[in-house]
Amino acid sequence: MNRRSSLVTWGLPLLALAAGGAAVLSIARKQPVNVAVAPTVAPPTQPGTVTGAAPKATAAAPPTAPGNTASTTPAASGSAISAASGSTVPAASGSTVPAASGSTVPAASGSTRGFVGAAGIVEPSSQEIALGAHVSGIVSEVLATPGASIAAGAPLFRLDARALDAQLTIRKAELAAAERRLAQLQARIPSLTATRDAARAAVSAVQAELEDWQDQKRTADALKARGDSAISEREVTKRRNSERAASGRLAEAQARAAQADAELDLVAKPGGGASLEVERANVEQARAALKRAEIDLDLLTVRAPMDAAVLQVNVRPGEFAQAGSLATPLMVLGNLAPMHVRVDIDEMDVPLFSPEARGYASLRGQAARRVPLSFVRVDPIVVPKKSLTGASFERVDTRVLRVVYALPRQGFPAYSGQLVDVFIEAAASPEAAAPTSPAVAADAPAPRR
Repeated sequence: MNRRSSLVTWGLPLLALAAGGAAVLSIARKQPVNVAVAPTVAPPTQPGTVTGAAPKATAAAPPTAPGNTASTTPAASGSAISAASGSTVPAASGSTVPAASGSTVPAASGSTRGFVGAAGIVEPSSQEIALGAHVSGIVSEVLATPGASIAAGAPLFRLDARALDAQLTIRKAELAAAERRLAQLQARIPSLTATRDAARAAVSAVQAELEDWQDQKRTADALKARGDSAISEREVTKRRNSERAASGRLAEAQARAAQADAELDLVAKPGGGASLEVERANVEQARAALKRAEIDLDLLTVRAPMDAAVLQVNVRPGEFAQAGSLATPLMVLGNLAPMHVRVDIDEMDVPLFSPEARGYASLRGQAARRVPLSFVRVDPIVVPKKSLTGASFERVDTRVLRVVYALPRQGFPAYSGQLVDVFIEAAASPEAAAPTSPAVAADAPAPRR
């Protein structure tokens, strides 16, 4: 009984300890082993550096991935600066400079010049021109195809024009009617002139008749005053009445002559008569309406605003084209001679950018094939970043400075909207180049001797 008690007391703990050790050993054997594998393709090196060639004493560190600044600092004798891959490259005087994974670029003694890396988007030199329609309607004909080169003013597509064709016909008829009314009024000028002349002649005739009756009345009055019985009272009264009638007829003839003058002045007055000006205004109004109808009809044909290439066609015959700003433009144009690259430089890298610095671009997946860029302009405003490349280090709250470079006309097969890697030689850091203020110099400790 005592022997069994001792076996239980010491045997069970030893058995549990052996089982725990076996479990720990089994777990350790099943853990994955991290083995560092060298990349098969080296990242782009500095322009002028050839992989595998003899190192030059003045070579600079290669650019890193777009979006990061690959600027390096001077390395002291015997010191080392770790690279992105954890490797170091021996430099002059025993120092080491950071190098990208798989690249070997020795640095000279002293400081080295790095690169500002960023993602660039290829775009036409005119930028992408998103075309829309002036009015909404059904597309009747598409005249442009993607990739075609077109001249300024060339038709691209047309909308259904049957309603405006009918409206144009009406406007033409209205103009013809207005012009005929004007011609009819101008043709009345000779007739109105003759009427006026006749009225004036009638006035002269009645004036002569009135003067005759006035003379007869004076004669009768003189005879009556002498008491001559050669003229009767009846004759005197008749002559007086005839004078008054002639006077009335003269007033009527003068009124008719004035009316004829007024009617003629409405048409043929020097400087333009009122009726004539009204008809001329009606003609001009009809012409303006016809011009408006012609413009409305012409707006149904969308034309190229400049010499460009057709990049995209998103409209087909029979579809409804909506006027105004659209999320998907009906057609996209652009000037491809030359192509530009719009680069978004992170606001953290803006101090390292200089317009005079040389820039290089390479296609995605072809890091060894790079071409020089020509500086075009800088948009002098820092804006929120909108074009994201999908890299893990990008932040949606980043603000960027937009810089535009020109691609060479040949030797770089890039398309509009394509992403490229851009490397710009980094300028000297402002902090390193800034002089030390006297206050800081006074507070600095004295060097040891």
